[in-house]
Amino acid sequence: MQLYFNKITYLFVIISLIIVSLIPGITYAFQVTQIKHLFDLEHGLLQPSDVAVGKDHLIYVLDGVNNRVVVFDEQGTFSFTFGGKGVGKGLFNAPIGLTTDSEGNVYVADTGNRRIQVFSPRGTFKSLLSVASPEGGYPSDPVDCEVDEKRQRLYVADNDNHRIVVYSLTDYKLLESWGSEGEGMQQLRNPFLIALAQDTSLLVVDVLNTRVQVWSPQGEAVNSIGDYGVDVGQLYRPKGVCIDKDNVIFVSDSYVGAIQRFNRYGHLKSVLGDETGKVKIWKTPVGITIDSKQRLYVVEMLLNRVGVYQILETRDEGVK
Repeated sequence: MQLYFNKITYLFVIISLIIVSLIPGITYAFQVTQIKHLFDLEHGLLQPSDVAVGKDHLIYVLDGVNNRVVVFDEQGTFSFTFGGKGVGKGLFNAPIGLTTDSEGNVYVADTGNRRIQVFSPRGTFKSLLSVASPEGGYPSDPVDCEVDEKRQRLYVADNDNHRIVVYSLTDYKLLESWGSEGEGMQQLRNPFLIALAQDTSLLVVDVLNTRVQVWSPQGEAVNSIGDYGVDVGQLYRPKGVCIDKDNVIFVSDSYVGAIQRFNRYGHLKSVLGDETGKVKIWKTPVGITIDSKQRLYVVEMLLNRVGVYQILETRDEGVK
């Protein structure tokens, strides 16, 4: 699984956006949701990939190159770290995704060790699940996980095998596998970060198909968000996804640098912008999440930081 970005391709996309915006007679009308920058999280991060907010508003940042999780308090003050490089319990090998449950436990996709590890809110090791490799497929490549406490399920995105693996949350028994390699509605190409909606449907960033798929708890892909392109409402290289209290889906595009908001049927609602209403462009935004206070957390991988923002208001905007 490749995390690094082709700089030539990135520049091509940005230049294309500028050229398109200058073509006479073409107007793009859309809404901008304004955000206010609160603070950044750094503390020696090296190409972080994901972020989650747990119980007591602790902020967990996955610092995978350094094989650790870095934890901050609600005000952004560094608190502690856990992990380290290795194969033993509590150690990591190039982890990519993480999530938390209602008790504040932290679930880490320990990608290189092909497993999911579970920790207490303070980083004490609790348990692990070795992710099974499919018969005739590649070795398992767990890049993210999500907890469904209502249905007692643990979802794992297996990137190299183009599937979602479903386990029992209580005993880690393998229940089923969703998806196969391809471009159809029930197929995936390199699924990456995932998120759980309030109705327990699963949002899957389907990277090479340039979309986010919405999967029902029964394992059916019921909707697709985004299509290929660099225009507003399109996705070029999606990487992160999260959902707010109003069931609005946020998707980060790591090449274009924008974060867009969609409803669950794939209709664009707005693009995120700064306090002046100008569209905000991040540097390689990857993992994103929203907390109960409508604060947005954005991992900027190549800037080695996580930006924290307050979501403000949405207004109409036009770009010619």
